[in-house]
Amino acid sequence: MSNHIKDYRDSLLPDIKFKGRKVCVLTNYRTGSTFFIRETFLSNRIMPMGDWEHFNNNKSFEFLLDELKQRTAFVFKLMPDQIQLDEAKYNDILGECDEVVYLYRRDFEAQARGWIAWNMAGDHDHHYGELKRYDIKITQEVADKYCQELIDNYKFMNKSFKKFPGNVYCLEDFPIQVPYSRIYNWQSQIVIPNFNTHKQVFRT
Repeated sequence: MSNHIKDYRDSLLPDIKFKGRKVCVLTNYRTGSTFFIRETFLSNRIMPMGDWEHFNNNKSFEFLLDELKQRTAFVFKLMPDQIQLDEAKYNDILGECDEVVYLYRRDFEAQARGWIAWNMAGDHDHHYGELKRYDIKITQEVADKYCQELIDNYKFMNKSFKKFPGNVYCLEDFPIQVPYSRIYNWQSQIVIPNFNTHKQVFRT
């Protein structure tokens, strides 16, 4: 997804200041990462890569890594499964960065339901504006697959945090949150596994 910043208003997250100029935001899906990238640009003035999820496209890993090498300053968000949970690739990425920060969501059930609904709705273009409604039909088996994607990403983040400590930010701690203009009508009953993101990811 390509995003463009045209706004030079005051940031809604003015207290978040990066230490580096080449910043990787290691995160997961449905953590408010788009909001985080936009608002921290307004307070740090570090231009994000063209695709904010820089490693989430069809170009080769080597090409995308080389794009980082050509920039003197950047910020991008990285979900671990976008590099196939590959620690060697991750080490290569951090070799081009001078800071890694972590962004997560404390309410795992809300996060998982948001990730499931986002995928099942099939509309990945609508974010803000007109309020749209989506009917969500899903089996427990498919729901479990999406939950496991989030858990696997969090386990990777835990390994990274132990090896590369950095500032940790949480969606629920933001003073202002701007959810997407979407409402989901759940037509299936599913169970979300218990997963304490703060305890299992950021307590070493």
